Amino acid sequence: MTWVLLASAVMLSAAALLLVFRITVGPTILDRSMALDVMMSVMVCAVALKSIWREDAWSIPMLLVLASVGFVGAVSIARYASGADDDEARDDDSDDSEDEARA
Repeated sequence: MTWVLLASAVMLSAAALLLVFRITVGPTILDRSMALDVMMSVMVCAVALKSIWREDAWSIPMLLVLASVGFVGAVSIARYASGADDDEARDDDSDDSEDEARA
């Protein structure tokens, strides 16, 4: 069991280093946001791995909070990168339908 945990920790560390590289070098904001989202997943896995190693259950609420923050962050960045809000898209659709009705 110890070897499995050690191998998992090494793989998570390698993934974190590669993700830091992608965050700093990423050419677009979407590359960086995806790397941050995956980094959040790596953090969740690392906390779960530590919880397994110490046989504690105290980290389950922290895992839920980290997963929620990662999800909300990814959705927020995707909304920002798209450049359109739902209200603006709805207004554009209603303007188009009014133009068609006039024609």
